[in-house]
Amino acid sequence: MVKLGRTIKLRLYPDTNQAEQFLAMSKEYQRLANIVSQWIFDHDFQLSWLKINHHLYKIFRQKSELNSQMIQSIFRTVSARYKTVREQMRQQSYRYKNEEDKWVQVSRDLTWLVKPIRFRRPQADLVRQSNYSFVDGMRQISITTLGKRTKLGFTNKGFEKYFTEAWKLGTAKLVHTRDKWFLHIGITKKVSDFNPKDNPQIVGIDRGLRFLTTVFDSKGKTLFFNGQKILRRRKKFLEIRRQLQHKGTKSAKKKLKQLAQRENRWMTDVNHRLAKTLVALYGSHTLFVLEDLTNVT
Repeated sequence: MVKLGRTIKLRLYPDTNQAEQFLAMSKEYQRLANIVSQWIFDHDFQLSWLKINHHLYKIFRQKSELNSQMIQSIFRTVSARYKTVREQMRQQSYRYKNEEDKWVQVSRDLTWLVKPIRFRRPQADLVRQSNYSFVDGMRQISITTLGKRTKLGFTNKGFEKYFTEAWKLGTAKLVHTRDKWFLHIGITKKVSDFNPKDNPQIVGIDRGLRFLTTVFDSKGKTLFFNGQKILRRRKKFLEIRRQLQHKGTKSAKKKLKQLAQRENRWMTDVNHRLAKTLVALYGSHTLFVLEDLTNVT
């Protein structure tokens, strides 16, 4: 058995007072996360949760209104962020030409960081039952804020099937974007492991730029998904970004942020439609295999 993981995004509907409570809690979470990040940076990148907890827990409990569970979540969140960055640095070595004009690769680690990782957006990680829970027959959600809990409505349209015994709800992230509040909940379910004896149809997928994907199946058939239109539109986005960056005004920076969000939504939609096309084309009992280009130069 293996675990299948997904993330569901619930829209929350707080009133004005609740929204202020969420924002205050998220900013406090962000503030403490940056303190933990600075501590890790100043102490030779000690990422052990036990060591961080030993040095900072009592201080945070005395000076912050966040409850015990959320403080523990901060330690894990910051430590996990550093571990992710460490893995990314391992995969991307530093390359330079030596005196003999030959390329040399040098592996990197966290000591290459010149400043601590910063958490720039207010956020909060909520543990199931301790910090959030569903009440009133799944019609409302109860969320911990600074010093108390509050109940509010939410939209679960399209996610009803995930609120069954088969799926296990995990830690959630409270997200504030474009004046709206969302709760991103990680969910898992145990499913049967891949068994080659079942003789599934095997489809290999190669991703690229000129062709978004090139697909080769076990029957010897090849499909190409042209990416020229995507490339042309991305070039337009790039040109607009350059113009706005050249201006450098406050309104230009605001438009840059909006442009980045728009491009991200558009590319997510393209990938989603492409994935749906492949699933619809090959149907169930198909094993999709994607290339792994880790450490390939």
